[in-house]
Amino acid sequence: MVRINKTFRSAAWAAFCTCAAYAGGPQWNGFRGPGCGVSPWTNAPASWDGASGRGVLWKTPLKMTGVSSPVLWERRLYLTEGDQQTRSVLAFNAEDGTPLWRRLVTDGGKGKPLPPVSPYGLAMPTAACDANGVYALFGTGDLIAFTPEGKLLWKIFLGRPTIGYGFSSSPCVVGNLLFVQYDHHESGRVMAVETATGRIKWEVERSRGASWSSLMVVPDAAGNPVIVANANGSTTGYDLAGNVVWDVDGATGEVAPSPAWWDGCVYALNVGSRLYCHRVYGEPKKMWEKRGSLSDTASPVVIGGLLFMTTGGGAHACLDAVTGEELWDRNGPGCYASLVASGDRVYALGREGTCVIYRVGRDCKVVATCSLGESVDATPAMTDGCLYIRGGKSLWCIGVKGTDKP
Repeated sequence: MVRINKTFRSAAWAAFCTCAAYAGGPQWNGFRGPGCGVSPWTNAPASWDGASGRGVLWKTPLKMTGVSSPVLWERRLYLTEGDQQTRSVLAFNAEDGTPLWRRLVTDGGKGKPLPPVSPYGLAMPTAACDANGVYALFGTGDLIAFTPEGKLLWKIFLGRPTIGYGFSSSPCVVGNLLFVQYDHHESGRVMAVETATGRIKWEVERSRGASWSSLMVVPDAAGNPVIVANANGSTTGYDLAGNVVWDVDGATGEVAPSPAWWDGCVYALNVGSRLYCHRVYGEPKKMWEKRGSLSDTASPVVIGGLLFMTTGGGAHACLDAVTGEELWDRNGPGCYASLVASGDRVYALGREGTCVIYRVGRDCKVVATCSLGESVDATPAMTDGCLYIRGGKSLWCIGVKGTDKP
């Protein structure tokens, strides 16, 4: 039985979630899924062990390491990989992990030097997908689309990004448009690309400097989608036509974490800066701000009025999302993967493959600690009863064998 998160039952969320759904229900079709890290399903697994195989439905070897996350549409799971030699888009059968196809992506830079490659390669952005295919952006500036069967739809070259550590902003898809945040040191822009043709429908120039944060899609007060771009000093909401709906103060510096969202409020933060909470329904208003130990890479998640965040050094914390009061903090595994939530649980997946699962509540309660036995820097994906994890060597599906899902 599919159990849908009550967070997705409000009028605004219901209207918004149709952007990432089809007749069969919601889909995990982009970075952090359709709810900014909050799963529409309440039944993600909460017990597994990679070494013994307990709770592992399947495991498929990967040829390259990477940090882009898996995305899912119906029974197809998509992933990207890339280094200085090759970049590829891959498709897998989500039910058993069987590789379906792998398509090489040629360099559109026509001999221009490749950007410096970090240890994470040139495939850091997570792809987006819908019923018509998969849309992948690489650190080379290549944006490409394939059908679910692996046929090339279109390819465009956005120019080489100039950005340290490698380009990592993930695109998102709403309706028949793919949205791309292309902020780097030399220039910045947000654009909308027609998913069927690859034609750029509109683009808005920005002067925000480089950003490693990814786009997210949130509902406005009426349930209409708003595209949120986060960068040094500002967090901006655009409507589907490229008009600025709101613009508020954002975290400063080399902003890597993507914002969180809850109940009309956007939460932007960065290590060495501040955590800002702005209510953006109606006239934008700053509700509170906080200094202290803030996320450096992992994006936070807000569920049930509580904000959870982690750092690469292993600081885990929970705040009251309404007031900013810190409710608890503790040491845990260092996390680069962004936090995700399912039902009344928050998943903090550490770099060494240890996942701490917290109960959503004002007191710190650890539900379980699970080991994958493999390094992880990519944010997991969720679907009904399953958790998909890209490890350093393998693609994993965690769940319960048989027909009875948790």
